[in-house]
Amino acid sequence: MLENERQETTTAPRQGWLQRLVVWLSLALVRSFYKVRAVHAERVPRTGGVLLLPNHVSYVDALIVAAACPRHVRFVMWDVLYRVWWMNGFLRLVGTVPISATRAKDAVRNVAGALKEGGVVCLFPEGQITRLGTVNELKKGFELMARQGGAQVVPVYLDGLWGSIFSYQGGGFFKKRPKHLRYPVDVYFGAPMEAKAATAMAVREAIVALSAEALPARAAWRHAGEDEAAFANALRLSELEWRREGDVFLCLEPAGTPVHRTVHELARLLPGTKIITRHAEAAGAPVAAFTTPATLAGLRGDERVVFCWHGMAEATLELPAPALRGVLEGATGLLLSTELPAPPAAGGEEPQQGRKPGTLGRLLPGMRVDALPAGLRVDEEGFVSAG
Repeated sequence: MLENERQETTTAPRQGWLQRLVVWLSLALVRSFYKVRAVHAERVPRTGGVLLLPNHVSYVDALIVAAACPRHVRFVMWDVLYRVWWMNGFLRLVGTVPISATRAKDAVRNVAGALKEGGVVCLFPEGQITRLGTVNELKKGFELMARQGGAQVVPVYLDGLWGSIFSYQGGGFFKKRPKHLRYPVDVYFGAPMEAKAATAMAVREAIVALSAEALPARAAWRHAGEDEAAFANALRLSELEWRREGDVFLCLEPAGTPVHRTVHELARLLPGTKIITRHAEAAGAPVAAFTTPATLAGLRGDERVVFCWHGMAEATLELPAPALRGVLEGATGLLLSTELPAPPAAGGEEPQQGRKPGTLGRLLPGMRVDALPAGLRVDEEGFVSAG
């Protein structure tokens, strides 16, 4: 079967010719700007109700999922969008499922009804686009929707959209120039789950596992040298929202240590980045400092951002407030998690936290939960803690 060939189902409602034409034109336009690659598309059940649950990275996520899925997808949309006159007709024509933020029972009923009809429905369970580069907390409303709709649940991971002009990378949406004429995006489909087993935590772990599969499949991985652990740390860090244009990297750690190696791999991934070992070399540029608890005393106090990474033995050590804690695996030097600067609050949306008291920071992209060392766990918001 062709990569994006649409499968016919015996239970899904039939599409009218106008709807098929509009969908075909919309997806053709998407594919002219994005090179969409579907991975494990065969995991999407060929018939019956299916609830797709992707991570939310950008404003074009819905179109990317539609271009990758082998079946026609209906998307869940806030009903306020139906009041926008120029969107109303299009949303109805392509079969979106309206829900209300103030009428939870109606939202569950509408989505469950669409699933009972045998269609594929896509819902972004985070409820908002990530402004950190990580997977945020999944709202649990989808659990009831899937059970009442008698649907199978398919976790989905969108890889490659962070950094596109429609993502928040760099501190804002729509402020970046396109990096490619046809932006490469991979859409990973997870194994289908029965509705009863598809809890928010189980779906989250499945999405994270897909991110771990996606990381070494990236084109950037071809540039990894012999120090794969440091390169993996750097690649994961580049997926997080903390860096600003013009930053110089102050590394106070000795050569050969995991932090020192990671900073140098990160600078190699980000051409033009300057690494310094003394504040005087910054020449007035904003400083992103990388330390361990042993070298924190070497900071001056005016750094724009400070990362302080350490091993499990120092997990309970008190750090000064400006330092962003993270944890390194002792045997491999892999950076497992790190705290992040909190992004500005978006109007009307819940704040996204880069740090949480009592934790070791957010789980990094591409890290499987079940591969973490013994003694570490991940909570529903994606924070790692000991014990």
